[in-house]
Amino acid sequence: MIEINIGAAVESGGVELGRIEQVILDRNTGEVTHLVVRHGGALHSRHIVMPLNWITSSDSERVVIERNESELEDLPNFEMRHYVSLDRLDEEQWEHPRSRIRPTDWINYLVPLIANAFGDPLHTPGVVVTDQLLSATESAIHRGMAIVSDDEQKVGELLELLVTEPEMRFSGLIIAHGLITVRAVHIPADWVETIQHDRILLNRSYEQVESWIESKAGEG
Repeated sequence: MIEINIGAAVESGGVELGRIEQVILDRNTGEVTHLVVRHGGALHSRHIVMPLNWITSSDSERVVIERNESELEDLPNFEMRHYVSLDRLDEEQWEHPRSRIRPTDWINYLVPLIANAFGDPLHTPGVVVTDQLLSATESAIHRGMAIVSDDEQKVGELLELLVTEPEMRFSGLIIAHGLITVRAVHIPADWVETIQHDRILLNRSYEQVESWIESKAGEG
């Protein structure tokens, strides 16, 4: 069993090379395929896609790989950003349906628009769109995602993913549960109904989840 604490250090030879930001999960197969790792300093950090099979060991604080920093630097970026003129925006969204426009990117529209208003024909209004390196069946899971029951009540927030070896299949969640007294609770993988952008929906009611948690606490 591999324990992936989102936010844990990625280490090689006792040296920290980055931090886990997200976990990539194939929703169809249940296979955890990659980790999104923040690598580099505060001013020049990158979010890179690291294969899960690079991990040789893990615990709640770190995952260990046997790779050097140059190999990490050669990995692809998780997000790719490119400029698209407004007359191609519909086409871009058709070609890349996961593309999104961030609020801060609208400056790329306003500046050319103002330039055009002053008679500068060389600046075509456009925006910067961002694509994530995901297939249509993959989801990016991050720490703090809301865990929600099938009756739309929040039961906790995501802390960790559990992965079986050697298949590297998703086997469960560790969530933070409680308001005043917060405890880490295991949620089985087959309780997960849907993974959305900012939350994970369960196929159990709030009452069922609470009963499960209380029964496990009683066993302890």
